[in-house]
Amino acid sequence: MVDTLKSSTGTLNSWKEIAQYLDRGIRTIQRWERGLGLPVHRIGKGKRSPVFATASELNFWLSTIVVDRSTKPLQLVPAGIHGSGNPRIQNLRQSCLTMRNLSHTMAENCARQRRQATIAKEQMLKLRSRINRAS
Repeated sequence: MVDTLKSSTGTLNSWKEIAQYLDRGIRTIQRWERGLGLPVHRIGKGKRSPVFATASELNFWLSTIVVDRSTKPLQLVPAGIHGSGNPRIQNLRQSCLTMRNLSHTMAENCARQRRQATIAKEQMLKLRSRINRAS
């Protein structure tokens, strides 16, 4: 899995799609998100919020993770956990974290704008009906 990265650039819109893409179970993917920083984005707040991930971020994450074969069963360990780590990788990880936060903020803002557009549309319809009744 780690050696053969998939090259799709699409967005994966659920735990199931992310798990299928990485060829693992849903619970394994959720555990990787919690323990190893798998780049999964949440829309909204809370544990049960909808999730999405991009294939390019998953591919990058896979390329920077180290397989620890000394433990049974096979585990993935964040690069740099054994030793000093590569400063370039650390910078890339920080950039990914910043990008994750920005995309989370953008998703929240997009959802907020959709709600506001729906409210504005409803208010315009009410106003039009008042104008039509007054005419």
